[in-house]
Amino acid sequence: MSRTTAAIAASATVFALLLAGCSDDSSSTAGSSSSAAPTAQVDSGKAGMFVVSYRNAFPKLAEGRDDAAVSGVLTQTCGDIKAGKPESDVVAAIVKNSKNGATAATTEEAQAIFQMAKLMC
Repeated sequence: MSRTTAAIAASATVFALLLAGCSDDSSSTAGSSSSAAPTAQVDSGKAGMFVVSYRNAFPKLAEGRDDAAVSGVLTQTCGDIKAGKPESDVVAAIVKNSKNGATAATTEEAQAIFQMAKLMC
């Protein structure tokens, strides 16, 4: 239960950070060619907040992974969301993409990661 509580706390923290310090950095580079791969361009500040929140909420999933690997979970999730995939499919992909060795996210943790990512996309 403490992992679920941590996930909820992380989601609340990310949401509060977004509300408090969200700068309107409209330097969105709308690439001229959309790639077919379900990836999305994510603001580096938001990716950084996601990495910190993810590491705090899910230390076993983040253990031994560098920041690029953790932010890759966000990038993949944002791509899936922007591609219009159903939430259940995105959550299932999060379980797969966040797996770290023998440690896999529970459905509740994946749902919390989905909520965090949804705020960042």
